[in-house]
Amino acid sequence: MTLQPLSPQEQKDAYLPAELGVPSKQPSNYFCKTLIASDTSTHGGFSVPRRAAEKVFPSLDFSQQPPAQELIARDLHDNEWKFRHIFRGQPKRHLLTTVGL
Repeated sequence: MTLQPLSPQEQKDAYLPAELGVPSKQPSNYFCKTLIASDTSTHGGFSVPRRAAEKVFPSLDFSQQPPAQELIARDLHDNEWKFRHIFRGQPKRHLLTTVGL
């Protein structure tokens, strides 16, 4: 997977499932979650399914302890969200926690 910046117009276009058989610039792999207040509080966070984390997010550097990276996402309302993607816990799992906005 290669991440590339979106053009200003692409940033404003909603990414919705494409019609079958119609070529599209929309991502074929994506992770969708409706955020709730506890997901976005300073101590909040949520688990991401392993398959989604491995297919959608950039690879983590597992030589770090714990493996972590910062991600920036833009929602359908053009709001920017900063998350920390970390692999930790018992059992180990992919977590997204918010970073100061």
